[in-house]
Amino acid sequence: RRSARMAADAAQMAQLTQLLQQTVAGNTQAMQAATQQLRQAETTPGFGLILLQLLREASVNEGARHAGAIYFKNFVRRLWSVEATSGGISASDRQAIKQHLLTLMLQAPKQVQVQLAAGLEEISITDYPNDWANLLPEIVQHLKTSQDMNVLKGTMETAHTVFLKFRHQQRSETLLKEVKYTVTGFQETHLEVFKAACQRILGNALPGDQIKLHFELMKALIGAFYSLNVVDLPEFFEDHREEYFQGFLSLLKFKHPAVQGSGDQAGLQEQVKASICECFALYTDKYQEEFSPFLLPCVKDVWELLVGVDQQEMNDQLVARGIQFLSSAAATRWPQSPFDDPNVLSGICEKVVFPNIVLRDSDAELFEDNPSEYVRRDLEGADQETRRRSAMDLVKAMGKLHEAKVTEILVGYVKALMEQARQVPPERAERFKDACIYLCIALAVRGQTRKEGVTMVNQNVNITEFFTNLVAPELTGPEPITQRSILRASCLKFITVFRNQLAREQVGALLPAICKHVTAQNAVVHTYAGICLELLIAVKDKSPQGQVSFRYDPAVMKPSLLQVVDPILQTIASMKGIEMNEYLMRTVARIFTFLKQHGAEAGLATLRPLSTILVAVSANPSNPMFNHNLFEAIASIVKVTVPSGPDAVEAVLLPSLGQILERNVADFLPYTFQILGLLLDASPSAKPLYQDLFARLLTAELWKAQANVPGLVRLLRAYFVKHAAFGELLRSHLQAILERFQFVLCNRKTEGAAFELLNAMYMHLPFELYGQHFKPLLTVLLSRLQSTKSPKLQRDFVVSCNLFMHRNASNAMPQAFNEIQPGLLTNLVVNVWAPVLKMTLRLDERKVCAMGVAKVMAVDEVRQNPQALTLCCVGLVHLLGLMPSATALADDDLSDDEAPPIKDGGAGLEYEVSFSKLRNTDIPGAASGLAPDIPDLHTAAKAVLKPGFAGAAAQLAQSTPDVQPLAMFLQ
Repeated sequence: RRSARMAADAAQMAQLTQLLQQTVAGNTQAMQAATQQLRQAETTPGFGLILLQLLREASVNEGARHAGAIYFKNFVRRLWSVEATSGGISASDRQAIKQHLLTLMLQAPKQVQVQLAAGLEEISITDYPNDWANLLPEIVQHLKTSQDMNVLKGTMETAHTVFLKFRHQQRSETLLKEVKYTVTGFQETHLEVFKAACQRILGNALPGDQIKLHFELMKALIGAFYSLNVVDLPEFFEDHREEYFQGFLSLLKFKHPAVQGSGDQAGLQEQVKASICECFALYTDKYQEEFSPFLLPCVKDVWELLVGVDQQEMNDQLVARGIQFLSSAAATRWPQSPFDDPNVLSGICEKVVFPNIVLRDSDAELFEDNPSEYVRRDLEGADQETRRRSAMDLVKAMGKLHEAKVTEILVGYVKALMEQARQVPPERAERFKDACIYLCIALAVRGQTRKEGVTMVNQNVNITEFFTNLVAPELTGPEPITQRSILRASCLKFITVFRNQLAREQVGALLPAICKHVTAQNAVVHTYAGICLELLIAVKDKSPQGQVSFRYDPAVMKPSLLQVVDPILQTIASMKGIEMNEYLMRTVARIFTFLKQHGAEAGLATLRPLSTILVAVSANPSNPMFNHNLFEAIASIVKVTVPSGPDAVEAVLLPSLGQILERNVADFLPYTFQILGLLLDASPSAKPLYQDLFARLLTAELWKAQANVPGLVRLLRAYFVKHAAFGELLRSHLQAILERFQFVLCNRKTEGAAFELLNAMYMHLPFELYGQHFKPLLTVLLSRLQSTKSPKLQRDFVVSCNLFMHRNASNAMPQAFNEIQPGLLTNLVVNVWAPVLKMTLRLDERKVCAMGVAKVMAVDEVRQNPQALTLCCVGLVHLLGLMPSATALADDDLSDDEAPPIKDGGAGLEYEVSFSKLRNTDIPGAASGLAPDIPDLHTAAKAVLKPGFAGAAAQLAQSTPDVQPLAMFLQ
């Protein structure tokens, strides 16, 4: 029997190997066919195990093994979060995969190892430690017993990867328990391996290849150290900090050519030293008392390290991290701070700040040859730590406690630089002036948010004078805009940074010059001009009464803004400068969002070139941010043009969108569904395209791609709104809609979208359309509620039920609950409803919950149950904001000014489309959330509650003080 099973396994292995080879064969048809067969096979039990077995076999073709490793990682990414009953991985397969994965990974070749590590990380995020109890003991066992340096290194890298999640989670009881379990099981092994690795590295007796392996191990050791110390300082690490910090300081001084970087590539030596600086900064920020004894030696050694490294790019991250540590130390009060000495401040300004704020030749080359990378590194909030940004942060940090002294030193520097700029060759002068602008930004900015820009400035720096003397003349001078590009870019950046502080008149006078720079040939200059315009028009002012409004008037700005749209689109279409320039495309989107009706006429003309760009880019949509901003631009125009001329808009867009659907362009489908939803909302008649498209929207394959789900829900909502035109279509496909609902509900990553679909149904469809399916639908919800105890799911469930109660006059929901199980409604009110009503909810959610709860209280079984009725009243006190300590509960800021971030994955990421919601996909006036029919919550609640409950609330308030605010409200 066993030999028969092995033969079957061998046959499956051979077939799987063949399919995997076809996925990388280069023949598109064969690749698609093989991928489809693999997708069908992955739902059969044991698939994951056979795949792992194939990766273990050294006899399998290398290409197939690598393709198999990538497939395994994506298989885990797609299906680990899906429940087994909805097509996810079965419980027995999950157990077996977790049992074998680490050992297999440690034995695999490098290419396969990277992919398996990414799969292991994905599993550990949800399962470690509670559902993967043997992982930590297995890691510790390998580290304690293995003599093989590759196994030690691989195991420590795995530990580092698994512990990474501690860095990004919000502090909670669960997190503290997980960290404590990990630290307790791992601490001693970590210290042993660290000390042994230090001893061998610092003994200077290892050959080059061994030094390399030891440094790879050390990099993972320090990464794990950081993750285990990031939440709290564990007692063990506090007790052994001497051993760790002495080791760190010795490693900072260690040098070896085998691990040194070259050119622009950091070596392991630079990476390890950068990680050590990161650990110093962590202790400086969080554990000052414990770090205090090590402050002086650490500052001294890092300072010497920074002064000793050269200007090569391989040192950039190390310099940035070292400066970040000095910044943390300089911004903190210490019993004995080296930064209290003015000579130390001068030395740091001269030897660390200044050399790292002036552009190097390599930076100037990047400016010309790779503008996209230059912009990415230079923008505020970029994820790359550059020397220049770190030096600016150090200036801000030193100014926190020594503002006057640091300002005096650096203002002197700026004056000296400006003087020198008059005496040196033009290219050098341009760099000096550029450095002055960045020094001024570093000195002047004291408070800043990503959304609002600079909110507080250093009063010792005269921004207006700097603007008048250096910035404005550079942008308005008679020289052609092809000259001094670096300086022009930094002048535009200066205006962008201080957009709140510069007066409307100053900016108004310079507006033509800023617009002119959009036509500059240099990519960084025209990109910065676009960013400058986009952020200027978003500036808002607060009146003395607290009202917020745009500083610049769309009617006044219209001529200047519309004249830049064509040049921008020509630059994008011709692929000049930065290919698929996401910043310029975002400028177009923001211009039309800002102009609203003032841009309607020009908008229709702009849709044509945008539509052409859309079709061109759809052949190879390689930049997710550009794709997002392109659709955002289309949506912002559609939003203002479609109400007055839907047919004209559809005539321009439907052919392009139809092509995307026909060619199944995966990256564009999530956006296409959203735009179609917007078009359908505004369309007076239902075009044949919408009739033909409907059945295709419900194909299971489309819903399996998580990125499509929210867009599909948005489009289905538009069909629901127009149920009068699509009644028959909806009725005949309702079973399929509910099957898709169940599928997305059972996936942790898409369950939120399932409730959006349900809420759209409750809000827009007449009950008789889906009444016969209502009870099975509630049964599905209840079983999900029972299997997943997540607070978010409970919240979505309660909001959704209340929405139904509010929108539906019938007694259908209490009746259905009662048929499923007598007394179920009361049980839900007490155990699920009550806790949710105390959670923080959005204003529209509070509105529907208050109205829904009022109706639930009128149901006999709840009204006659004192416990349930009291809990409903207490819930209403929270929903209506009646607590004595409650501050006014504001609505969420649904501003148009913030683009949602686009998420990236972690280790070994193969490109995968992620969903990003467009901000402009509701026609004006339609964005009132779940409660457009409730303008004022208190008035509506009083009208519903007072007639039937004023007396009951007063009576309950006598025995339950928590109900008193409600009783007073209803008097």
